[in-house]
Amino acid sequence: MKRIILDTNIFGLLSKDPERLEVVEIMKTKSKMTIYGFKVIRNELRDVPKSIKIQQRSLRIDLLNLYDSIVENHLLDFNNQVIKIAENYYKAFREFRGSKPKEEIINDFMIVSAASLNNLDIVVSNDEKSMSNENALRAYNLINSVINKRTPKFILYNQFKKLLRGGSNELF
Repeated sequence: MKRIILDTNIFGLLSKDPERLEVVEIMKTKSKMTIYGFKVIRNELRDVPKSIKIQQRSLRIDLLNLYDSIVENHLLDFNNQVIKIAENYYKAFREFRGSKPKEEIINDFMIVSAASLNNLDIVVSNDEKSMSNENALRAYNLINSVINKRTPKFILYNQFKKLLRGGSNELF
């Protein structure tokens, strides 16, 4: 059983994917994986302006409905330990010469922190400039080795779609 979390940007990609219905159906019915949600991701989706419309529909409402339908009741806890580890990721990130300001990257670090604490296998994200850049990955690996947690594998949306369809087992 693969335990997976989708980064906020994946919901945007999924919402405009021509294969959306098929992809969501596979996610919801595939018994060998569980998709988890997290408060930080839902809050980022709620921050999408109400005024943005796609085909006369509110993008914000569409994203929130998509999130709720995929995640259902599989939610990771948001607590002080998640925040503390995310803060430590940021300190290590800066030591590794990461240059993103804290306010731009801390949510990504909280998502990875929650995924690591809950032993999730995969983080699906197309955010290669912050969440899964080299300095961030080094920070996750360092801090997770200290707290004796495994760093989840990071894959892109297209790799995730292949995984859903039964391919790309070499990712694991």
